[in-house]
Amino acid sequence: MRRFVARSERGYTLAELLVFIALIGIMALVAIPFWLSYVPSATLNYGARELQSGLNRAKVMAVTTRRPVCVQPSAGGYLFFQNTTCTGTPWSGTGTDANGVFSLANTITVSLAAGSNPVFSQFGVAVQTGTLRVTGQTGLSTTVTVQASGRVTIP
Repeated sequence: MRRFVARSERGYTLAELLVFIALIGIMALVAIPFWLSYVPSATLNYGARELQSGLNRAKVMAVTTRRPVCVQPSAGGYLFFQNTTCTGTPWSGTGTDANGVFSLANTITVSLAAGSNPVFSQFGVAVQTGTLRVTGQTGLSTTVTVQASGRVTIP
């Protein structure tokens, strides 16, 4: 007479695997909506910080060249002009395209929200203050403000 002997191999039962898969599915259902709302806001935040960096670059450029620098939003980003009126030929150099446009990543657009085009003097202060609006692909937007002291802030 033979007797059935249980195997000594270890492993998971089908029920244990199904419970594990169900838990992973529930966690994914909770996490995906948070992830989908996080990505657009993180992209917009990155674009605002990129513009803030560009405005600080304009301030440093005004101090080092001892000439005023005007920052003007354009269709694909923003331009630097080495005058107080944002007229004439835009400055072109490192970081610009052939037309002198600094482009923002992820098709972020920049527009003037309030005030006028920011102008930095040779002392690093803003002769003209302004608020620029940064808008993402999903329509979310935030502002970047140039204060009279020359400080560039994001709310």
